[in-house]
Amino acid sequence: MNPILLAAIALLGIVLAGAGICSILFSAGVISLLSGAQFLATLAGKAILYAFGGLLLAVSGHYASLFFRGRAQIARFSQEGEWGRIELSPYALREFVSGIMRDEIGIDRFQVRLSHVDDGLSIEITTTLSPTDRVSEVGKTIQETLSRRVVERTGVEVRRVEVLVNSIRPHGAQMEAEEEEGENEHPDAT
Repeated sequence: MNPILLAAIALLGIVLAGAGICSILFSAGVISLLSGAQFLATLAGKAILYAFGGLLLAVSGHYASLFFRGRAQIARFSQEGEWGRIELSPYALREFVSGIMRDEIGIDRFQVRLSHVDDGLSIEITTTLSPTDRVSEVGKTIQETLSRRVVERTGVEVRRVEVLVNSIRPHGAQMEAEEEEGENEHPDAT
């Protein structure tokens, strides 16, 4: 364990033990609250309060950074390589899936959502198709292509590919409706 972290934990333990002892002494009447307040009004008392406050802020900052680092680690898709860990951020994987949707499948209007499932990845695609598209064929193509290409190129196992066709409308009507809604050209940023 990091020696600075050990020192901070030891110091926090000492401070908390001191606060506990003072609390017991105050409640037992050995030290009056008035005498405690008078001590804290002195220069030494103020220094102790500032040190205690600074210590609590430092410890809370440390635990906050551990929390956010842990969340970032959980969000990544990782695997063990021969020489160490290989990690892929959700953003990079989403961009990769979006590229496959545009370049290989030929769909321009879609949203991509990724989530961890078991020891792999779940992909959710929401899209709009034209009346000439066969929903079952396009859905099957999306599922097969994404599950195959993602594993081939990234090594991340795809456990599930779900496709939601949220609208079927002609290409011109699709563009007009989306312009009215104020959407950007490729709403695959989610």
